[in-house]
Amino acid sequence: MKKIISFLFFATITFILVSCTSSKNGTNLSATAGNLDGHWTISNISVDIPSDFKVTDVFDEGPYQDFQGSVWDLIKNGKGVFTLTNGTKEDIYWSINGKGDNAQFQFKKLKGMKPKNVEDGYRLQLQNITANSFSAKSSIDLGDDKTGYITYTFTK
Repeated sequence: MKKIISFLFFATITFILVSCTSSKNGTNLSATAGNLDGHWTISNISVDIPSDFKVTDVFDEGPYQDFQGSVWDLIKNGKGVFTLTNGTKEDIYWSINGKGDNAQFQFKKLKGMKPKNVEDGYRLQLQNITANSFSAKSSIDLGDDKTGYITYTFTK
């Protein structure tokens, strides 16, 4: 009888732990600073633009390919830094703009200035936020009222 009770106790505890873990790792986390806080790497970049259109510069830094493998350290208080694989390092100030399906990841490159003194920045549409990954989609003006997209997938 003790073995059955012990088994049921451990089975219940295991079920509760697995349930809690899977909900935290599941999709549909809200776009909050707490959910994006951490050490991230851009593990994939997908491009939705015509093959004859060349994107030579993103974030006023370089070609989008330079961001493959880049590391982004985002601190909940808005401070952050990204480091490209070529060693280029930029201090940033970041935040979330909007909520739900309209949430955007926005950031400013500081270049030694205080965030309030930096006027230019970048906004990317947030998608598929989980505990271990999220995507941020940037629009690219293709001219003639057409828009292309670059989607960056971040993983922990």
